[in-house]
Amino acid sequence: MTAALEATGLTRRFGGLAAVSDVSLALSVGELHAVIGPNGAGKSTLANLLSGELAPSGGAVRLGGQDVTGWPVWRRALGGIGRSFQKANILQELTVLENTRLAAQARGFTPGRWLRRAAREAGPVSEARAALARAGLGPWEDAVATTLSHGQLRLLEIAMALATGPRVLLLDEPLAGVGPEEGERLASLLKELSRDHALLLIEHDMDVVFAVADTLTVMVDGRVLERGPPARIRASAAVRDAYLGHAA
Repeated sequence: MTAALEATGLTRRFGGLAAVSDVSLALSVGELHAVIGPNGAGKSTLANLLSGELAPSGGAVRLGGQDVTGWPVWRRALGGIGRSFQKANILQELTVLENTRLAAQARGFTPGRWLRRAAREAGPVSEARAALARAGLGPWEDAVATTLSHGQLRLLEIAMALATGPRVLLLDEPLAGVGPEEGERLASLLKELSRDHALLLIEHDMDVVFAVADTLTVMVDGRVLERGPPARIRASAAVRDAYLGHAA
């Protein structure tokens, strides 16, 4: 089966520093693939390379079997990649529905056309509401974003990604700063979304990672240290020494 998103030999250098070095991975629909590692391991840089935020110094990215290495962010998004970031990328003065509707409108984006389209159309409200319902935010569609809890803002960002109709979701630390109750809700949502999306999760909460991930890739110093199912990663002496600690 063709992977929904695949990277081969992906490398990104900043001067003499290789933030990501010769990383290969494949994401498939129905799989939650977590990428873990210490700060500075290259996890977010990897996500940026997959989404098109950064151009690689070497290697290739394929989306549904098609080489998209030279595609910009907007074209990869239209091709089916949804993304969330470490810091919520939300228009705080707009309502929950307005934020999600704008994301849904991006499905019709082409350079120089989207703003004109957004100005004259009511927007695909049904797609936005469907995304909000899936994220559990339907009752808050009229709430202004500034009134939401931190966990709800994380859910809103996921709903905005869903509203673009993605096949692949790249989620960068969606549980950062979230309390236990909201964290459980988010973890359940991530597992549910992985059933019909290829989902890459970057996360530091190891309890969540080991509970929801099907496959883990461990990165250290920009390279893949080890990859496998949670039980193998937890039992790895190399991973314990590099990241998890001997109490893992």
